[in-house]
Amino acid sequence: MYDSLILSIQNLQKSKYGKGNKKKLSAILRALNRASSIFVSEIKNSSLNFTPVKQISFRNTSSEEQVPKILDEFMDSFEIEYLGKNDGNAKNYSLFSVTCYKIIRTMDGGKARGLLSAHALNRLNKMLVKHPVKYSKQAIRDPLGLVFVITELAIDIEKNLRIPYEFDQTILDQILPLMQRYYIQFDNTLDKILDEFSNMPKFKLVVEIGDKHKEIIQKFLDYSIVRLSLETKLEKAKSMLEKIMTEEVDSVSLAYYDTLKLTFSDKELRPHLSKLAKGIPKTNKRFANTILEEVSNL
Repeated sequence: MYDSLILSIQNLQKSKYGKGNKKKLSAILRALNRASSIFVSEIKNSSLNFTPVKQISFRNTSSEEQVPKILDEFMDSFEIEYLGKNDGNAKNYSLFSVTCYKIIRTMDGGKARGLLSAHALNRLNKMLVKHPVKYSKQAIRDPLGLVFVITELAIDIEKNLRIPYEFDQTILDQILPLMQRYYIQFDNTLDKILDEFSNMPKFKLVVEIGDKHKEIIQKFLDYSIVRLSLETKLEKAKSMLEKIMTEEVDSVSLAYYDTLKLTFSDKELRPHLSKLAKGIPKTNKRFANTILEEVSNL
């Protein structure tokens, strides 16, 4: 299926039906070729069996419909040709997702593009229901790459449709272990994730990480942190409070405070946080004491 799509696009480029989309088709081919490692080549197999690869017809497809059709064909290829035979590992899910996003980005902004981004996220969600993403407890790059693309697609939807994307629980559950791990391991959780977004290669995408990324990642963290055990949440909160009270640099204390604030909406934790703060003596640092007082009043 994948090889059929590649050959069909190459032939479309040469035909009169692809005349108005040659640049877009070239960009799509580059993205699809970088995803080739996901698939077993049908062309090599067909050369042994003397069976030609079946072509996809674009004869009755308008130039505006070509990109959505290619996206659907690629998603079908991944679901049938790869997921139908393999586990959904994070590396290939990440590569698949960014390829979808690159295909979508060839379209001009507007409602059609926003709907296509929503369609891609909805298809990804359905795939994750049947084939959950798998990654080790130590894995960072590939699962974080998948989170990055999911975030980009959600931003693209809001930008082009003027409505925020509502994440299905399946996607939230799939990235939950990674978000929890970041929260437990790092004192500046949100900034750490955004910094890694900024520093990752981004699959040759030019993207500026901004407030929308922060807003969406905070939603992921809110969903994930509340589902930790009370003992784990309390231990982390206690560590953050202690660091706030002993830190000499206010800007560093503020980073600790931002991580602590991620738990303020947790109804289970709030009374324990308040009790914990009330038991900590105030210091001579005004900034730290202000935070301590706020937590005490939760």
